[in-house]
Amino acid sequence: MTKQLFESVQLNKSGVTLKNRIAMAPMTTTSSFFDGSVTDELIEYYGARAGEAAMIIVESTFIEDYGRAFDGSLGISKDTHIEGLSKLAKAIQDKGSKAIIQLYHAGRMGKSMLNKGRKPVGASTVKALRDDAEEPEALTSEQVEEMIKHFGDAARRAMEAGFDGVEIHGANTYLIQQFFSPHSNTRDDEFGGDIEKRLTFGRRVIREIERMKEKLGKREFIVGYRFSPEELEKPGITFKDTMHMLNAFAHECIDYFHFSLNDYKRGSIIDTEDIEYLIHKYHKNKSTALGEIPVIGSGGIWEKADAEEALETGFDIVSVGKAHIVNPDWAEKIKSGEPIERKIDGERDEYHIPRPFWNSVGFLKK
Repeated sequence: MTKQLFESVQLNKSGVTLKNRIAMAPMTTTSSFFDGSVTDELIEYYGARAGEAAMIIVESTFIEDYGRAFDGSLGISKDTHIEGLSKLAKAIQDKGSKAIIQLYHAGRMGKSMLNKGRKPVGASTVKALRDDAEEPEALTSEQVEEMIKHFGDAARRAMEAGFDGVEIHGANTYLIQQFFSPHSNTRDDEFGGDIEKRLTFGRRVIREIERMKEKLGKREFIVGYRFSPEELEKPGITFKDTMHMLNAFAHECIDYFHFSLNDYKRGSIIDTEDIEYLIHKYHKNKSTALGEIPVIGSGGIWEKADAEEALETGFDIVSVGKAHIVNPDWAEKIKSGEPIERKIDGERDEYHIPRPFWNSVGFLKK
Protein backbone atom coordinates (compact mmCIF):
# COMPACT_ATOMS: atom_id res chain seq x y z
CA MET A 1 0.00 0.00 0.00
CA THR A 2 1.31 3.46 -0.92
CA LYS A 3 2.39 5.51 2.07
CA GLN A 4 0.81 8.93 2.39
CA LEU A 5 2.85 11.82 3.78
CA PHE A 6 0.04 13.09 5.99
CA GLU A 7 -1.13 9.80 7.45
CA SER A 8 -0.37 8.70 10.99
CA VAL A 9 2.48 6.39 12.01
CA GLN A 10 2.44 4.02 14.97
CA LEU A 11 5.51 3.68 17.21
CA ASN A 12 5.03 0.23 18.65
CA LYS A 13 7.47 0.24 21.58
CA SER A 14 6.12 3.39 23.25
CA GLY A 15 2.60 3.07 21.86
CA VAL A 16 2.72 6.66 20.58
CA THR A 17 0.98 7.62 17.33
CA LEU A 18 2.66 10.29 15.19
CA LYS A 19 0.19 12.46 13.28
CA ASN A 20 2.13 12.23 10.01
CA ARG A 21 5.40 11.11 8.42
CA ILE A 22 7.32 14.39 8.74
CA ALA A 23 10.13 15.22 11.17
CA MET A 24 12.44 18.20 11.36
CA ALA A 25 16.01 16.90 11.24
CA PRO A 26 18.39 17.60 14.13
CA MET A 27 20.81 20.33 13.02
CA THR A 28 23.52 21.96 15.11
CA THR A 29 22.92 25.69 15.59
CA THR A 30 25.85 26.51 17.95
CA SER A 31 23.46 28.98 19.56
CA SER A 32 23.38 28.05 23.25
CA PHE A 33 24.94 29.92 26.17
CA PHE A 34 28.53 29.08 27.17
CA ASP A 35 27.30 26.55 29.74
CA GLY A 36 24.93 24.81 27.33
CA SER A 37 21.81 26.58 28.54
CA VAL A 38 18.91 27.37 26.24
CA THR A 39 18.61 30.91 24.84
CA ASP A 40 15.40 32.77 24.00
CA GLU A 41 16.45 32.83 20.35
CA LEU A 42 16.77 29.04 20.35
CA ILE A 43 13.27 28.69 21.81
CA GLU A 44 11.93 31.02 19.11
CA TYR A 45 13.78 29.10 16.36
CA TYR A 46 12.33 25.71 17.27
CA GLY A 47 8.88 27.06 18.11
CA ALA A 48 8.65 28.71 14.69
CA ARG A 49 9.32 25.37 12.99
CA ALA A 50 6.88 23.34 15.03
CA GLY A 51 3.26 22.88 14.03
CA GLU A 52 2.38 20.59 11.16
CA ALA A 53 5.50 18.40 11.47
CA ALA A 54 4.92 15.33 13.62
CA MET A 55 8.30 15.58 15.36
CA ILE A 56 10.84 18.33 15.91
CA ILE A 57 14.16 16.65 16.69
CA VAL A 58 16.26 19.13 18.65
CA GLU A 59 19.97 19.25 17.85
CA SER A 60 22.72 17.17 19.45
CA THR A 61 22.88 17.92 23.16
CA PHE A 62 25.90 17.03 25.29
CA ILE A 63 25.22 14.59 28.12
CA GLU A 64 28.47 15.24 30.02
CA ASP A 65 30.29 18.53 30.54
CA TYR A 66 33.42 17.41 28.74
CA GLY A 67 31.63 15.90 25.77
CA ARG A 68 31.23 18.92 23.48
CA ALA A 69 32.21 18.80 19.82
CA PHE A 70 31.75 22.50 19.07
CA ASP A 71 31.19 25.94 20.59
CA GLY A 72 27.63 26.86 21.48
CA SER A 73 26.57 23.26 22.10
CA LEU A 74 23.25 22.69 23.80
CA GLY A 75 23.58 20.90 27.14
CA ILE A 76 21.60 18.37 29.16
CA SER A 77 24.44 17.40 31.49
CA LYS A 78 23.13 18.85 34.74
CA ASP A 79 19.82 19.49 36.43
CA THR A 80 20.22 23.26 36.05
CA HIS A 81 19.64 22.75 32.31
CA ILE A 82 16.11 21.43 32.92
CA GLU A 83 14.38 24.79 33.35
CA GLY A 84 15.47 26.14 29.98
CA LEU A 85 14.90 22.83 28.24
CA SER A 86 11.35 22.71 29.59
CA LYS A 87 10.63 26.06 27.91
CA LEU A 88 12.07 24.70 24.68
CA ALA A 89 9.94 21.55 24.82
CA LYS A 90 6.81 23.57 25.60
CA ALA A 91 7.40 25.95 22.68
CA ILE A 92 7.43 22.96 20.33
CA GLN A 93 4.48 21.16 21.90
CA ASP A 94 2.30 24.26 22.09
CA LYS A 95 2.40 24.37 18.29
CA GLY A 96 1.34 20.73 17.99
CA SER A 97 4.56 18.80 17.33
CA LYS A 98 6.27 16.12 19.41
CA ALA A 99 9.46 17.43 21.05
CA ILE A 100 12.41 15.04 20.72
CA ILE A 101 15.94 15.89 21.87
CA GLN A 102 19.11 14.24 20.57
CA LEU A 103 21.67 12.99 23.11
CA TYR A 104 25.37 12.81 22.27
CA HIS A 105 28.91 12.74 23.57
CA ALA A 106 31.69 13.86 21.24
CA GLY A 107 34.19 11.26 22.37
CA ARG A 108 37.37 11.53 20.32
CA MET A 109 35.73 14.22 18.17
CA GLY A 110 35.95 16.61 21.12
CA LYS A 111 38.68 19.20 21.60
CA SER A 112 40.41 20.23 24.80
CA MET A 113 39.85 23.93 24.03
CA LEU A 114 36.08 23.31 24.10
CA ASN A 115 36.12 21.16 27.22
CA LYS A 116 37.95 23.22 29.86
CA GLY A 117 41.36 21.91 28.83
CA ARG A 118 40.40 18.24 29.21
CA LYS A 119 41.72 15.86 26.59
CA PRO A 120 39.01 14.14 24.57
CA VAL A 121 38.11 10.60 25.57
CA GLY A 122 37.23 7.61 23.46
CA ALA A 123 36.83 3.88 23.31
CA SER A 124 40.58 3.67 22.65
CA THR A 125 43.55 5.99 22.10
CA VAL A 126 43.13 5.96 18.31
CA LYS A 127 42.93 9.47 16.84
CA ALA A 128 40.17 10.43 14.44
CA LEU A 129 41.26 10.83 10.83
CA ARG A 130 40.99 14.61 10.94
CA ASP A 131 43.83 17.11 10.53
CA ASP A 132 43.11 18.79 13.87
CA ALA A 133 42.24 15.64 15.82
CA GLU A 134 43.73 15.17 19.28
CA GLU A 135 44.76 11.80 20.65
CA PRO A 136 42.00 10.71 23.05
CA GLU A 137 42.39 9.07 26.41
CA ALA A 138 40.83 5.61 26.52
CA LEU A 139 37.96 5.37 28.97
CA THR A 140 38.56 2.89 31.77
CA SER A 141 35.93 0.24 32.44
CA GLU A 142 34.73 2.28 35.41
CA GLN A 143 34.51 5.42 33.28
CA VAL A 144 32.52 3.56 30.63
CA GLU A 145 30.00 2.59 33.31
CA GLU A 146 29.82 6.24 34.40
CA MET A 147 29.28 7.34 30.80
CA ILE A 148 26.36 4.95 30.42
CA LYS A 149 24.83 6.48 33.54
CA HIS A 150 25.38 9.97 32.07
CA PHE A 151 23.21 9.00 29.10
CA GLY A 152 20.54 7.68 31.47
CA ASP A 153 20.63 10.85 33.56
CA ALA A 154 20.35 12.96 30.40
CA ALA A 155 17.25 11.01 29.38
CA ARG A 156 15.81 11.55 32.87
CA ARG A 157 16.34 15.29 32.49
CA ALA A 158 14.61 15.20 29.11
CA MET A 159 11.64 13.48 30.76
CA GLU A 160 11.58 15.96 33.63
CA ALA A 161 11.78 18.84 31.14
CA GLY A 162 8.66 17.49 29.45
CA PHE A 163 10.13 16.23 26.18
CA ASP A 164 8.20 13.53 24.35
CA GLY A 165 11.34 11.54 23.66
CA VAL A 166 15.05 11.34 22.97
CA GLU A 167 17.09 10.37 19.95
CA ILE A 168 20.27 8.49 20.82
CA HIS A 169 23.02 9.87 18.59
CA GLY A 170 24.84 6.78 17.41
CA ALA A 171 26.04 8.49 14.22
CA ASN A 172 28.40 11.11 12.77
CA THR A 173 31.52 9.55 14.36
CA TYR A 174 30.57 10.51 17.94
CA LEU A 175 31.18 8.33 21.01
CA ILE A 176 28.51 5.67 20.54
CA GLN A 177 29.60 5.10 16.96
CA GLN A 178 33.23 5.06 18.13
CA PHE A 179 32.49 2.09 20.37
CA PHE A 180 30.92 0.23 17.43
CA SER A 181 33.68 1.00 14.93
CA PRO A 182 36.65 -1.40 14.59
CA HIS A 183 38.75 1.65 13.69
CA SER A 184 38.19 3.59 16.91
CA ASN A 185 37.56 0.65 19.26
CA THR A 186 40.60 -1.57 19.83
CA ARG A 187 39.64 -2.55 23.38
CA ASP A 188 40.06 -6.10 24.65
CA ASP A 189 37.49 -6.02 27.45
CA GLU A 190 33.72 -6.53 27.43
CA PHE A 191 33.27 -3.31 25.43
CA GLY A 192 35.58 -4.19 22.53
CA GLY A 193 36.79 -6.98 20.30
CA ASP A 194 34.35 -8.78 18.01
CA ILE A 195 31.21 -7.14 16.67
CA GLU A 196 29.04 -8.40 19.53
CA LYS A 197 31.30 -6.82 22.14
CA ARG A 198 31.47 -3.59 20.14
CA LEU A 199 27.67 -3.46 20.34
CA THR A 200 27.76 -3.59 24.13
CA PHE A 201 28.14 0.13 24.84
CA GLY A 202 25.26 1.16 22.58
CA ARG A 203 23.03 -1.60 23.93
CA ARG A 204 23.82 -0.63 27.53
CA VAL A 205 22.98 3.02 26.78
CA ILE A 206 19.62 1.97 25.34
CA ARG A 207 18.86 -0.21 28.36
CA GLU A 208 19.85 2.52 30.81
CA ILE A 209 17.40 4.87 29.12
CA GLU A 210 14.74 2.16 29.26
CA ARG A 211 15.47 1.79 32.98
CA MET A 212 14.86 5.51 33.44
CA LYS A 213 11.59 5.23 31.53
CA GLU A 214 10.43 2.51 33.89
CA LYS A 215 11.67 4.34 36.98
CA LEU A 216 9.75 7.50 36.09
CA GLY A 217 6.72 5.65 34.73
CA LYS A 218 7.17 7.09 31.24
CA ARG A 219 6.06 4.20 29.04
CA GLU A 220 5.04 6.57 26.21
CA PHE A 221 8.43 8.29 26.14
CA ILE A 222 9.84 7.86 22.61
CA VAL A 223 13.36 6.48 22.11
CA GLY A 224 14.91 6.80 18.65
CA TYR A 225 18.37 5.83 17.41
CA ARG A 226 20.37 7.61 14.71
CA PHE A 227 23.16 5.80 12.89
CA SER A 228 25.70 6.33 10.12
CA PRO A 229 25.42 3.32 7.79
CA GLU A 230 29.10 3.14 6.76
CA GLU A 231 32.56 4.51 7.53
CA LEU A 232 35.41 5.31 5.16
CA GLU A 233 38.00 4.43 7.82
CA LYS A 234 39.79 1.11 7.43
CA PRO A 235 38.88 -1.03 9.19
CA GLY A 236 35.55 0.70 9.56
CA ILE A 237 31.84 0.08 9.83
CA THR A 238 30.34 -1.67 6.80
CA PHE A 239 26.67 -1.79 5.92
CA LYS A 240 26.71 -5.48 6.83
CA ASP A 241 27.93 -4.47 10.31
CA THR A 242 25.19 -1.86 10.53
CA MET A 243 22.46 -4.34 9.66
CA HIS A 244 23.81 -6.69 12.33
CA MET A 245 23.54 -3.85 14.85
CA LEU A 246 20.05 -2.78 13.78
CA ASN A 247 18.71 -6.32 13.81
CA ALA A 248 20.13 -6.70 17.33
CA PHE A 249 18.82 -3.35 18.61
CA ALA A 250 15.37 -4.08 17.16
CA HIS A 251 14.79 -6.20 20.26
CA GLU A 252 15.41 -3.22 22.56
CA CYS A 253 13.06 -0.30 23.36
CA ILE A 254 13.76 1.57 20.11
CA ASP A 255 10.75 3.28 18.48
CA TYR A 256 12.47 4.33 15.26
CA PHE A 257 15.82 4.13 13.49
CA HIS A 258 17.14 7.22 11.72
CA PHE A 259 19.59 7.02 8.81
CA SER A 260 22.18 9.83 8.87
CA LEU A 261 22.54 10.60 5.16
CA ASN A 262 23.19 13.61 2.94
CA ASP A 263 20.96 12.06 0.26
CA TYR A 264 18.10 9.65 0.89
CA LYS A 265 18.94 8.00 -2.46
CA ARG A 266 22.53 7.30 -1.47
CA GLY A 267 24.39 4.12 -2.23
CA SER A 268 27.62 2.91 -0.67
CA ILE A 269 30.42 5.37 0.14
CA ILE A 270 32.86 2.47 0.43
CA ASP A 271 32.18 0.89 -2.97
CA THR A 272 31.23 3.84 -5.16
CA GLU A 273 30.40 1.52 -8.06
CA ASP A 274 27.65 -0.03 -5.96
CA ILE A 275 24.77 2.33 -6.69
CA GLU A 276 22.01 0.31 -5.03
CA TYR A 277 20.21 2.51 -2.53
CA LEU A 278 21.12 1.71 1.06
CA ILE A 279 17.44 1.73 1.99
CA HIS A 280 16.86 -1.08 -0.51
CA LYS A 281 19.68 -3.10 1.06
CA TYR A 282 18.16 -2.36 4.45
CA HIS A 283 14.85 -3.93 3.48
CA LYS A 284 16.56 -6.96 1.94
CA ASN A 285 18.46 -7.66 5.17
CA LYS A 286 16.05 -6.62 7.91
CA SER A 287 14.71 -9.15 10.39
CA THR A 288 11.02 -9.55 11.17
CA ALA A 289 11.53 -7.58 14.40
CA LEU A 290 13.32 -4.74 12.59
CA GLY A 291 10.54 -4.63 10.02
CA GLU A 292 8.12 -3.60 12.78
CA ILE A 293 10.11 -0.43 13.55
CA PRO A 294 9.72 2.73 11.42
CA VAL A 295 12.84 3.94 9.64
CA ILE A 296 13.57 7.61 8.93
CA GLY A 297 15.33 8.89 5.81
CA SER A 298 17.10 12.21 5.42
CA GLY A 299 19.08 14.25 2.91
CA GLY A 300 18.02 16.17 -0.18
CA ILE A 301 14.35 16.57 0.71
CA TRP A 302 13.06 19.98 -0.38
CA GLU A 303 9.81 19.50 -2.27
CA LYS A 304 6.74 17.41 -1.56
CA ALA A 305 7.76 15.18 -4.47
CA ASP A 306 11.11 14.48 -2.75
CA ALA A 307 9.36 13.46 0.45
CA GLU A 308 6.92 11.22 -1.41
CA GLU A 309 9.74 9.60 -3.39
CA ALA A 310 11.65 8.94 -0.15
CA LEU A 311 8.59 7.11 1.18
CA GLU A 312 8.31 5.15 -2.06
CA THR A 313 11.96 4.05 -1.84
CA GLY A 314 11.27 2.46 1.54
CA PHE A 315 11.45 5.04 4.32
CA ASP A 316 8.53 5.39 6.74
CA ILE A 317 9.23 8.95 7.88
CA VAL A 318 11.14 11.81 6.23
CA SER A 319 13.58 13.99 8.14
CA VAL A 320 13.80 17.49 6.64
CA GLY A 321 16.76 19.73 7.44
CA LYS A 322 17.88 22.65 5.25
CA ALA A 323 14.40 23.15 3.83
CA HIS A 324 13.18 23.76 7.38
CA ILE A 325 15.82 26.45 7.90
CA VAL A 326 14.71 28.36 4.81
CA ASN A 327 11.02 27.55 5.30
CA PRO A 328 10.13 27.53 9.02
CA ASP A 329 6.60 26.44 8.05
CA TRP A 330 7.80 23.81 5.56
CA ALA A 331 5.25 21.15 6.51
CA GLU A 332 2.40 23.66 6.37
CA LYS A 333 3.52 24.80 2.90
CA ILE A 334 3.75 21.22 1.68
CA LYS A 335 0.26 20.47 2.94
CA SER A 336 -1.33 23.58 1.43
CA GLY A 337 0.61 23.44 -1.84
CA GLU A 338 2.50 26.70 -1.34
CA PRO A 339 5.85 27.11 -3.15
CA ILE A 340 9.01 26.19 -1.25
CA GLU A 341 11.84 28.71 -1.01
CA ARG A 342 15.34 27.41 -1.78
CA LYS A 343 17.24 30.44 -0.45
CA ILE A 344 16.90 32.87 2.43
CA ASP A 345 15.79 36.21 1.01
CA GLY A 346 15.20 38.49 3.93
CA GLU A 347 16.29 39.47 7.41
CA ARG A 348 17.19 37.15 10.27
CA ASP A 349 14.08 37.99 12.30
CA GLU A 350 11.81 36.94 9.43
CA TYR A 351 13.28 33.44 9.55
CA HIS A 352 13.49 33.17 13.35
CA ILE A 353 17.14 32.10 13.24
CA PRO A 354 19.49 32.63 16.24
CA ARG A 355 22.34 35.08 15.62
CA PRO A 356 25.20 32.54 15.85
CA PHE A 357 23.43 30.18 13.43
CA TRP A 358 22.61 33.05 11.07
CA ASN A 359 26.33 33.63 10.63
CA SER A 360 26.89 30.04 9.50
CA VAL A 361 24.06 29.62 6.98
CA GLY A 362 25.46 31.93 4.33
CA PHE A 363 25.32 29.09 1.80
CA LEU A 364 21.52 29.23 2.09
CA LYS A 365 21.26 32.99 1.49
CA LYS A 366 20.58 34.65 -1.86
